[in-house]
Amino acid sequence: MLDVLVFAPHPDDAELGSGGAIIKAVTMGLKVGIIDFTAGELGSLGNKKIRLEEAQTAKEILGVEFRENLELPDGNLGFENQKEITFLVANKIRQYKPKNILAPYWEDRHPDHIACSKIATQATHYAKLEKVVLKHSKHKIERIIYYELNGQFNPTFIMDVSDSFEKKKKAIMSFKSQFESFTKEFLPFPLVERCLYYGSLINAKYGEAYFMRKPLDLHDWQILI
Repeated sequence: MLDVLVFAPHPDDAELGSGGAIIKAVTMGLKVGIIDFTAGELGSLGNKKIRLEEAQTAKEILGVEFRENLELPDGNLGFENQKEITFLVANKIRQYKPKNILAPYWEDRHPDHIACSKIATQATHYAKLEKVVLKHSKHKIERIIYYELNGQFNPTFIMDVSDSFEKKKKAIMSFKSQFESFTKEFLPFPLVERCLYYGSLINAKYGEAYFMRKPLDLHDWQILI
């Protein structure tokens, strides 16, 4: 069983959206896995082989239990065979039995990000149904949590990732084909500024924002003190 299973549309999306939280979870001793939907082969830079190799390098930096790639067609998520893909992902949820799932937020300018969010969300439903026959037995997750890529939201919570931000940057920069023109000080997109902004909202240096459709459930005061 996993504590956290991260779904990402392309290699590097997990690092960009939730790399800090992933590192913190691993540091705490939680079991974390990543499943990338595609190899990002339609990207302007790199190719399938290079991006798959870079993803494994990033895996070692993050320290997660495993990283898989479903090798679905980049740029075509949700357009064809959506039912088959959803059941494929549901079977992965049953196989690894995570307590929590991280997936990209569904409002985004990239069609693959939107599709990944939708497929992961629907898959959590089918994974728990007894009468949906798949290779592995049914499993019900505790919660699905959404991370930011290009879309923005009013966060349900912000995680302080100040102590894991340098390793998050290192994991991102392992994708040399994508970010070779950047330095460790000047990362892609407004990544540093975004994390600085969310950190400022919780009196921390760096933060990552997360959204949940249902209220965050607390069973005691431990998270508040």
